Amino acid sequence: MDNKSETNIREEIIKLEGLTAVSYESLSSKIKALIEKYRNVNEENHQLKENIKEINNKITDLKLQLNKLNSDTLLKDREISELKTLLLSSENDNTNVRDKDFVKSRLKELISRIDVHLESYEDQSQDFED
Repeated sequence: MDNKSETNIREEIIKLEGLTAVSYESLSSKIKALIEKYRNVNEENHQLKENIKEINNKITDLKLQLNKLNSDTLLKDREISELKTLLLSSENDNTNVRDKDFVKSRLKELISRIDVHLESYEDQSQDFED
C-alpha cells in the first residue's frame, strides 16, 4: 500500500468517526427527549390519579348530602302526614281555630322547606353534570 491510499483510508476513518459521533449525539438527544416525555407523562398520570381521588371524594360527599336530604325529606313528609291527619281530625272535632291555623302554617312551612331542599338538590345535580 502506498502513502496516498493510506492517507485516504485514514481520512475515510476520520470521516466515519465524525459521522458516528454525530449519529451518537443525535441518538443520545432523542433518547433524552423520550426520557423527558416519559417523565412528563408519568407526572401527568400521577396528577390525573389525584384528580380522580378528589372527584371520588366529592361524589361521596354529594351522596352523603343526598342521603341526608332524602332522610330530612322523609321526616318532613311524615310530619306533614301527621299534621294533615291532625288537621282532618280537628275539623271533625271542631278544635279551636288557633290550632288549625298553627297546623296549616306548619304544613306550609314544611312544604316550602322540602321545595328548597329539592331545588338545592337539582342545582347540585346540574352543577355536577356541568
